[in-house]
Amino acid sequence: MNSLTPKGRNDRHVFDYSKITEQIIIGSDLCKGGVCLIHGEEFRKLGVSLEINLSRENNELPPKDMEIGYVWLPVTDGYAPSQEQLEMGTCLLDTAINMGKKVFVHCKNGHGRSPTLVAAYLMKYAGMSMEDAEKLISEKRPETHIEESQREALGEFMKRLRD
Repeated sequence: MNSLTPKGRNDRHVFDYSKITEQIIIGSDLCKGGVCLIHGEEFRKLGVSLEINLSRENNELPPKDMEIGYVWLPVTDGYAPSQEQLEMGTCLLDTAINMGKKVFVHCKNGHGRSPTLVAAYLMKYAGMSMEDAEKLISEKRPETHIEESQREALGEFMKRLRD
């Protein structure tokens, strides 16, 4: 895990992230809503081209001068993304990855909602089982804790993939 304290913040927030694959990074939010002025600096360092934000609490837009895609799929903390959000998010991840892009997926802390979406992607496009996807993510990001409701959503997603 990599971390830093964003400039100009005094609320003890630490931006942290973990590289899950060469093209997928899971992390915490950078700011607390609005236009985040540190997106550009950090995303340029990481080579990020697409940001997927699953935090209902904060819709933090990258600055307009950044050439980065931004998608907000709002999910309440502790809950699972809907099946539609999982489908849309996995398709967006796959499209970006097939274009050779790096994707930053986050919620507030990067512990539940964002790992759930990335697990769904690994299940759908890498052919992993739910257990193997969660294991890979947990190995790369040990602070991951997917809630039972999120596991249930992944189980339903896997069932829909088989049908």
